[in-house]
Amino acid sequence: MKVLVVLLAIMITAQAQGVSYIGLCNKTWDCDKTIAAWDNKPIVFGWLEQSFGNACLCVEQVLQTERDKTFRVHLINSACMRNNRCQRRDALYGYNVATANRAVHKPKSRLRRKFQRTVTRVYNRLMRAKGSFTCYVSPCLECDLNDNARKVLLDIVSADLPNCVLVDNPLRPSCLPGYTCEKHGSDTDLRKPCLYDLDGTTVENDGELKHIGRKVRRCDIKFYWEPWMNCNYGARFIPPSFRQCKSSLREMTNAGRKRWR
Repeated sequence: MKVLVVLLAIMITAQAQGVSYIGLCNKTWDCDKTIAAWDNKPIVFGWLEQSFGNACLCVEQVLQTERDKTFRVHLINSACMRNNRCQRRDALYGYNVATANRAVHKPKSRLRRKFQRTVTRVYNRLMRAKGSFTCYVSPCLECDLNDNARKVLLDIVSADLPNCVLVDNPLRPSCLPGYTCEKHGSDTDLRKPCLYDLDGTTVENDGELKHIGRKVRRCDIKFYWEPWMNCNYGARFIPPSFRQCKSSLREMTNAGRKRWR
């Protein structure tokens, strides 16, 4: 599949602040509240494909708005493989790190075929979008795959979504050179071009958030995160696609207004 249209319609001229709505594809996510929380401001957000559902009705609804949008999408979920909690829809279901690293290099492997279907689904979704937008695409959330395997996935995304910014989000290793580097939680040792996401780390107060904000001030986007953005409300594990998302308009509005400085 070759992209012959320009998907990247606007350029970021200053550092942006966004929300890391990992669970946005869950069918119970209240999208009307989400859009209302942004009011008339530019929309800056991130989400995860596959794990919470493939339909992603709220993503579709947000992309249909005419307002300027900047977003980052993770295509597959490495955290579920690491925790042995992948669902059948996940590309890494049934794999461990070693077998996944090998499967990435085989075009007919189940992993590669699911990954390609995900890329195609996101491509089609972006083709239907309205208004101006900037897209960042991360092939793998908190990725455990080695450098060579991540490079294969990045090359696939580059071929199919050439006007989106490519993002490398390894769990522990350094990011591959030549890509926007994304790190999460306490890993704030970042150089431009970069994205930062609190994903997995809950800040206790504004002072802590401002301290982190100073460390990652050079990154293109800083994503705010809280556990409710994963629709995760208890100690017992519930598969992402079966979770009930209960976030309120107040929670969503406050998340977008957090002061990093």
